[in-house]
Amino acid sequence: MEDTREVSAELDRLTGTEPPVGFDTATVVTRGRRGLRRRRFLTAGGAVAGVAAAALAVTLVPNLITNSNDPGVAGADAETSQFSPVPGVPRGEDGAGQRLSKKEAERRCALRYPGANVTLKGTTGFRSVSSHMLAPGTSHQSIFVCSIPGGDKPSAALVAAAKADPFPDDPAGQLRNCSVNAWVDMTKWHIQVSDRLSLTEKFYTGFSRELLIAISPSGKTAIACQLPTNQINSAGYGWGVTAVRLDDLGTDYPRIEWPDGTFGKEIATILPEGTDCNGATCGRSLPTGWGRAPANTAKIVVQVGAGPKYEAPVKDGWFTFTALDKTPHTTKDHLTVRAYDKNGSLLTKLYPEH
Repeated sequence: MEDTREVSAELDRLTGTEPPVGFDTATVVTRGRRGLRRRRFLTAGGAVAGVAAAALAVTLVPNLITNSNDPGVAGADAETSQFSPVPGVPRGEDGAGQRLSKKEAERRCALRYPGANVTLKGTTGFRSVSSHMLAPGTSHQSIFVCSIPGGDKPSAALVAAAKADPFPDDPAGQLRNCSVNAWVDMTKWHIQVSDRLSLTEKFYTGFSRELLIAISPSGKTAIACQLPTNQINSAGYGWGVTAVRLDDLGTDYPRIEWPDGTFGKEIATILPEGTDCNGATCGRSLPTGWGRAPANTAKIVVQVGAGPKYEAPVKDGWFTFTALDKTPHTTKDHLTVRAYDKNGSLLTKLYPEH
């Protein structure tokens, strides 16, 4: 697994000369996208600094795909012919979430970014359809993170369709775009749970986004995908698009170390985010996250400090959220993400609390 502290240091190097401000965590700064003012991505403290991920293990639960309250499935007439094989990589879900050597991961990154002499940071923990930092000095200077692809290369027409409609409303369009990002044909997968945020205020339209979790027809593989794919794409380990093989979780993936050095029990990849930051104060918060809570979770509540509570969509334990809190916050206002059962009893904390 990549050392998240190294990821943080590399992102800090790439942000330029302006130092990040604190807000519950170390800050990853992204400037100038869509005309936004002082947009700041903020991350968890301690060992998870720089990627804002607190990861945990998954409990397998039968019947992941159910028929009630489904956000949607892709249309049956999806054009799977719009994908071509990737040399040496299994097709479909077999090419997602594979354990890879560093050499193989770099080979696949070079296929995704033609002409790049790709060298990845770290030595272990590589999986297909996950994001990893490039080592300094990599020749392809337009990228600094590689989303290691699966085995279905999208056609130019499919890529163009995704680019023309980066934030589709319909499930088929959403799964098409996720397929383009993952290089895995997800067009017949099932959207298990999703959450969508559309900001239309002046200077904030760029924060429109959706997080979804799709399950393969076999029920053995889940892929978390963020749309539009070019906004938080590959902001750190486990972000952008991430495959989870439920029959091969192991102890290294997709778990990420907590600040005290331990590993949790559930999956959780969470990114605190603040905007209009001035020193240690930010005008609003836009935390996003996805993961897998205990199967008997009835409610997941997201809150920053004493601000308003946001209830995340959850189904069979899977959850996603794109929350918005317009209350100004400081470094003393910490993010909490908690799972409760149907009786309102606390089951687990999905994000490290101070």
